[in-house]
Amino acid sequence: MNISDIASTPQQQATLTDSVQQEELGRDAFLKLLTVQLQNQDPMEPVKNEDFVAQLSQFSSLEQLTSINEAVSGESETEALGGVMQAVESNTAVSLIGKSVEMPTKSFAYTGQGNVELGFNLGGPANRVDLQIFDSEGNLVRSLVDNTPDEGNDTLVWDGQNESGQNLSAGEYFFVPLAVNGEGNAVGIQAQLQGKVTGVRYEGGKPILILDGGEAPLASVARISQTE
Repeated sequence: MNISDIASTPQQQATLTDSVQQEELGRDAFLKLLTVQLQNQDPMEPVKNEDFVAQLSQFSSLEQLTSINEAVSGESETEALGGVMQAVESNTAVSLIGKSVEMPTKSFAYTGQGNVELGFNLGGPANRVDLQIFDSEGNLVRSLVDNTPDEGNDTLVWDGQNESGQNLSAGEYFFVPLAVNGEGNAVGIQAQLQGKVTGVRYEGGKPILILDGGEAPLASVARISQTE
């Protein structure tokens, strides 16, 4: 964010510059800059949504860094370290919003809405992949089949319905992938959960990533990629 981009007159620029220098671009100064930017934006070309979200993410990062400083000051070494780790985890989780993540896990929390990308890593050529989905009580609720699986990383999409076409409720689920080659022999395969991060919630102080269709803990993320 550039002061010259958001202040329309030299006097406004000078006032903002003095304010920022006095506050060393802390939380209050950042919010002041953001507010002035919105007040002086061109109504014919307003700030784009993605730019505004990026600035809010910057503010979140600033807030987390401030929390780290506050945690380190006036607390015991153990308490300060715990506060720093929590702030770093929270900042990392927020930075993943809008990105695609991949986790080597069989379990996932279904939100009750939307599709869920259930991934797998195929260790060799295969003619068929069967993906069985179970509820938290171990009941088989749906079987998905891929007759042309790709070696390596691949996905099957679950629409949240059972075999009868009924929408299933939100809750904990898990899936088991099985693969065979043309001779009917088993092929090595590993389950993976994939999805785009749409938000973050906290449980016991730990960040939980909200995906499009499910949830997963931050600690389980193995791969991150930009969404096209």
